[in-house]
Amino acid sequence: MVIGKLLPQIMAIRLLVILLFSLNSFASDVNLEKILKNTKSFRGQFVQKVFDQDGNAIQEVKGHMLFKKPNFFKWVYSEPFKNKIISDGEFLYLYDPDLKQVIITKLSRLGNSSPAMLLVSENVKNLFDTEKFYDEKNLVWFKSLPKNPNTSSFKEVLIRYDENKLKRMKILDNFDHITDISFLNIIQNESINDAVFLFNLPEGVDVIKN
Repeated sequence: MVIGKLLPQIMAIRLLVILLFSLNSFASDVNLEKILKNTKSFRGQFVQKVFDQDGNAIQEVKGHMLFKKPNFFKWVYSEPFKNKIISDGEFLYLYDPDLKQVIITKLSRLGNSSPAMLLVSENVKNLFDTEKFYDEKNLVWFKSLPKNPNTSSFKEVLIRYDENKLKRMKILDNFDHITDISFLNIIQNESINDAVFLFNLPEGVDVIKN
């Protein structure tokens, strides 16, 4: 099923939207807050790997993505499958060309408990505790922990910037699986037309509306 195959990706996108576009959630850290405030849009490529609790690689996908505030994005997979996850600002589309299936959900119906939650409420700053730390290579990371672990789908997320550009994100979920995303060729604050995020329904696909 499309949702099962894309669940790690949906969760990663959800966290990106929260962490990158919820400016006030990091008010305690001036540096990161400035980065987030200055990020209006970005695009680039990604390599995403998922590891189980024993450190074994269980999935690797590649593709490209575009984000634009407040809630537009396109997350396109090129290898090994060619799925798309798109938000046009009003609806979320999960498209699986192999299954010839698209799942459409109105963004306003997505709640905080949904793995595909995209709309960021004004109280998001109350959902996370965030701190800066340095790794063994003296690189700066930001760690975010959910304030209410019982209602969260992850235990922690680590995010790293290089010269104010997103470089890497690591998510530890409740099954102790790690989703590790590396970002390449990031271009920030480029003018992106809203039409880029429109989803054109292919002929012959099954449509499931939530």
